[in-house]
Amino acid sequence: MTENRRKKITAVIIDDDIPSIRLLAEELSRREDIQLCATAESLKEGENIIYKYQPDLIFLDMKFPEGNGLTWYEETTLPEHSKVVFHTCYQRYIHDALSLRVFDFLLKPFDPSELDVIIRRFKDLDKPQQKPDTIIGAIPTFSTTQSNHPRLISITSVTNSKVIVNPADIVYFRYMSERKIWECVFYNLKRIILKRQTTAETILGYGPDFVRTHKQYIVNVRYVGIINGNDCILLPPLDNITEIKISKTYRRDLMDRFYDI
Repeated sequence: MTENRRKKITAVIIDDDIPSIRLLAEELSRREDIQLCATAESLKEGENIIYKYQPDLIFLDMKFPEGNGLTWYEETTLPEHSKVVFHTCYQRYIHDALSLRVFDFLLKPFDPSELDVIIRRFKDLDKPQQKPDTIIGAIPTFSTTQSNHPRLISITSVTNSKVIVNPADIVYFRYMSERKIWECVFYNLKRIILKRQTTAETILGYGPDFVRTHKQYIVNVRYVGIINGNDCILLPPLDNITEIKISKTYRRDLMDRFYDI
């Protein structure tokens, strides 16, 4: 039991909105791998609990009566291991915060799957880099293990919520023709339905690793293990996903990108 507690990720919440604190605290309390140490309703109180608990994750609101969370983050010396997640509804500050290399965002109102991605990204920071010649056919380590500050992108869900993600965490996109809408699938198999205005061109612009294989599929080429006829087989443990097809129209581009890795 002591060993399990030692492995928990410690967290604090700093937010002047009590309902927001309550919602996030309730969600964190459901997770066995998270220990919520304390909450604070002001930046000063937040600074006190940070130095008292030395948390792994700091969920920080953007706007406070006494100041701006972004400015506070820029001017405050935090524990070296602590990562800040801005928990806010102020989307206009996202680009400024990214320039300061914050760890992640959790935009209000959040979906639990968005929190899942953040928690897993934090856990990935401690995973050792896989040597290129040690394992063949394993899940690639080009994601967050390469840097504490990966390039993040913003995708918009069908409910018009902005979700900040690492593009390397996305395995593929699927176009659901019956609903005329794209779905984003992450490597933990979490899924987000994208807003209806999202086009294939928009998705391909998310990063150089995304390539279209079929009118219904856009895949992250770094997760591709084998191209077998019209089938795109992913690296283990995702090789049981058999739905991704390759059409003649997009096969040449996929092959070129695959062999360029």
